[in-house]
Amino acid sequence: PLCLSVFDWAKFRSAKGAVKLHTILDYDGCMPSFVHITDGKQHESKIAKTISFPKGCVVVVDRGYVDYAWMNVLDSNHSFFVTRSKSNMKYTVVKTFQSEALQDSGVLQDQIIELGDAKKHYQGKKMRIVCFWDSINKAEYEFLTNNFTWKASTVAALYKERWEIETFFKHLKQPVL
Repeated sequence: PLCLSVFDWAKFRSAKGAVKLHTILDYDGCMPSFVHITDGKQHESKIAKTISFPKGCVVVVDRGYVDYAWMNVLDSNHSFFVTRSKSNMKYTVVKTFQSEALQDSGVLQDQIIELGDAKKHYQGKKMRIVCFWDSINKAEYEFLTNNFTWKASTVAALYKERWEIETFFKHLKQPVL
């Protein structure tokens, strides 16, 4: 347990340590613009609530950051978000967009929705769900956004670009020789 012996504050389990690196990766230069280190027990959304994003920015996050109250703050501040929807998310479909062009681009569904149980946290605002078929990985993904003007394929492409941060972390975790 090297992590625990170096960072005694990062106790995760009885004999294991863990450190989380909460990072904002600037898309243009693939460089971190914000880094906050916590123990492994710290939830992502708690840290996200402490960050102020500029008006008009696009925040692309994984499901660990899904917090409807925080997403409402982003929306109220005129920032956009894209994330994967949670499998247990309850919602009502308000409008469905369909076309052959959508399906040809891998988009299975494009819908405007209203949240169910979590509606009060998002103040009754509507969201958009884009369901996308990834033909390379043979998998279906459901993306959630507050942007109603982007093409559905753009929503999917934005989330796909989020994998740059995974590549960044992979390089960061490589042993230093």
